[in-house]
Parts: sequence; structure tokens; C-alpha cells
Amino acid sequence: MEFGYFGGACNIKESLRRPLLYSCWLSKHYVPVTRDELKDYVTARLKGFYEEELDVQLVLFDQMLDHVLRIDRIYRQPQGHLLLIGTAGAGKTTLSRFVAWLNGLSVFQLKVHSKYTAADFDEDMRTVLRRAGCRNEKMCFIMDESNMLDTGFLERLNTLLANGEVPGLFEGDEHTTLMTQIKEGAQRQGLMLDSHDELYKWFTMQ
Repeated sequence: MEFGYFGGACNIKESLRRPLLYSCWLSKHYVPVTRDELKDYVTARLKGFYEEELDVQLVLFDQMLDHVLRIDRIYRQPQGHLLLIGTAGAGKTTLSRFVAWLNGLSVFQLKVHSKYTAADFDEDMRTVLRRAGCRNEKMCFIMDESNMLDTGFLERLNTLLANGEVPGLFEGDEHTTLMTQIKEGAQRQGLMLDSHDELYKWFTMQ
């Protein structure tokens, strides 16, 4: 394929050399970076993270740096989402919070308790959606396995990821208030949207 279409202009071994690490942290462009460059950058930024956000020491190693880049790549995608799998206490949540902090994202994490109900979960989701959809706030919504007190939580979250909305989450007066907030948010972005469908579509795309 390479020789047939590009005349052998590129070096296959060099192009496929591992690891393939790309980042825009070290410059304004998404370019290849070395592990040493990445490690130096992350080490320096972790100091600020510890001071401002969370004093939980992270151990830097190759796989951790790979995960940092993967999480960053997902966060930069519109409506990006990811599932991190690992043993409890491995640092998945802390890594997610760190990369969110690097990108200037507001982190929203559920604060569940013994009396936390589906109604509480719905209210938390409404809060996140208002902040992201009406105020154009860049959000990172983190859920871990300890938050899954009810299978309905996961079902509603999956619906949100698939459709950008949860049917029935805003009803009656709440829906009326939401539409007003959406219109105000669109106007702040310089958009003149009048119809209900246009406004709600803009909201779900935020």
C-alpha cells in the first residue's frame, strides 16, 4: 500500500514506531512528543494540581502517561465520554480530575449517601445539563462504581450519552424555565434561535 500509492516516500518503520504519543500541551499544535518531554510537563503541572485541587500524590510511569493522553484526547472531543476500567484505588478518578483541571473543565462528581435516591440523581443531572447546556460551561461529569446505587442511574446516563438528553428529566414548570435559560444562553453566544426545536437542539449539542 505505502509503496504503491506514495512511491516509498515514507519510512514504514519510523511511521509505526512505538510509542505513538501526540499532544498539544507543549505547543499550540497537536504534534508528536517524547515520553521525557511529557513526563517533565506533567510533573510540573502536578505541583499546581496538588496545591489547587487535590493533595493525592500520583506515581508517574509509562502507562499512566499513556492514560493521561488518552483522557485528554477524549475531553477535547465534543460530548466526549470514556469508561476507565481498573481496580479500586488505582487512580482512575484522580487522573480524570487532573486532566480536567489541565483543560480548565469544571468537575462535577456525585456526592452519594445512604439516602441518595433516583430523584437526587435526576436533580444532579439537571444541574450538570443546565451548567453545560445553558451557561456554556465546560464540564467533566465523573461517576465511579461506588455511585451506582441503582441500575436506573446507569440507564439514564447511557440515554444521555446516546441522545444528548434524558426524556422526562425536565417537565412542567422546570421545562418552561429550562427553555428560557436555553434562549438566554444562546443569545449570549450571539445566536438568535426562536423555535422550540432549534433551541432544544442547540441545548442537546452543547
